[in-house]
Amino acid sequence: MKKLLALTTLWTTLSMADFVGGEVNLGFYTHAPSGSASYEGETIDVEDDLKWEQENDIFFKAYLEHPLPLIPNIKVGYTNFSHSGSGAVGSGFSWGDVNFLSSSDIKSQLEIAMYDLTLYYEILDNWLNADIGVNIKYLDGNIDVKGENRITHTVESESTDFALPIPMAYAKFRLDVPTTDISFQAEGNYITFDGHTLYDFEAGIRYTYMLGLGIEAGYKGLKIEIDDLDNLTMDTDFSGVYGKLVWDF
Repeated sequence: MKKLLALTTLWTTLSMADFVGGEVNLGFYTHAPSGSASYEGETIDVEDDLKWEQENDIFFKAYLEHPLPLIPNIKVGYTNFSHSGSGAVGSGFSWGDVNFLSSSDIKSQLEIAMYDLTLYYEILDNWLNADIGVNIKYLDGNIDVKGENRITHTVESESTDFALPIPMAYAKFRLDVPTTDISFQAEGNYITFDGHTLYDFEAGIRYTYMLGLGIEAGYKGLKIEIDDLDNLTMDTDFSGVYGKLVWDF
């Protein structure tokens, strides 16, 4: 009886392993900001005025696939990224209700948590793999600017929070090089509506060692264009190189 139970458990495990597949990614992302932003005031440059600099952050993705008809596969993702900067104000600018004069030194901080839920279908599954679907992206962010006047030593600060759920089109393509463990991959999301535009993508090359374990490196792009969301407007690009560990099971 015990042997039968053990064999049944083993068969169920093997069947489930064949029934469900997926992939897990853990990546490292180097990104440099460029573009502009405004909050209840004039448009300013994120590098020259807010002093944002290149940063390094992490991201995570997981895919779950099955052979059931009509039911989509699922992908979840999380990306956390931040930018900070400090320095002397140039010609002066306003952020919210605060005017930062040319006699001030500022410190600024951007924090964004980005959550992804994607439902997709696999339309090709051979040496060329292709997926299409719908992504729901949720942005939860904050921009904080603090300044100290070098003459009067008065300190003023202004902060704004923003949150935005966004439905996006999703696509992924992967080309496996025959007789090798190398593959090329591109994946991305895109939407434009009502003055807002958002897209993110990865394009890279992957090498798989054994048991589905591998590494991947490439270029990761992220564009956030927000038009007057709670008085915040952004047209900013966060792009750079990435590397990640992958497990395809």
